[in-house]
Amino acid sequence: MLRMTEGTKISDHLGVLNGIVSELESIGVKIDEEDKGLRLIWSLPSSYAHMKPILMHGSSTICFGDVANKLISEERRLKSEGKSSDNSILLVDRKKGNSKGKYTCWGCGQFGHLRKDCKNKKTSAANGSKEGDPAIASLEFDDYSDCL
Repeated sequence: MLRMTEGTKISDHLGVLNGIVSELESIGVKIDEEDKGLRLIWSLPSSYAHMKPILMHGSSTICFGDVANKLISEERRLKSEGKSSDNSILLVDRKKGNSKGKYTCWGCGQFGHLRKDCKNKKTSAANGSKEGDPAIASLEFDDYSDCL
């Protein structure tokens, strides 16, 4: 069975298919337009899988000339978009960013590091907490009557 390989131009494949059809007709085999159109659709590679239902069910009858014209138009459209009929691979290059310098330290106010990485940490000996850390306070009430 005739099968179009990935990356082959539609016009080249049509030439091969027409050559086979003319050889068959020269020995007396009659092939109608619908059969030629179906053979063309079935011989398409997987990159044209999106076109097969459109070509087969787009109109009431399948005509070889219409199928060929639609495939050539699709090939031109893909080429104008910069894609080929073979499977394309999208490569994305991610630049490694230098995040140093984008942060401001809340402890000393300098750029380039966070407070947790600050080298200017000062520890208060009185309460055991670092300078600049938020203090935790708790309140106790003896009389809860004011809370209502």
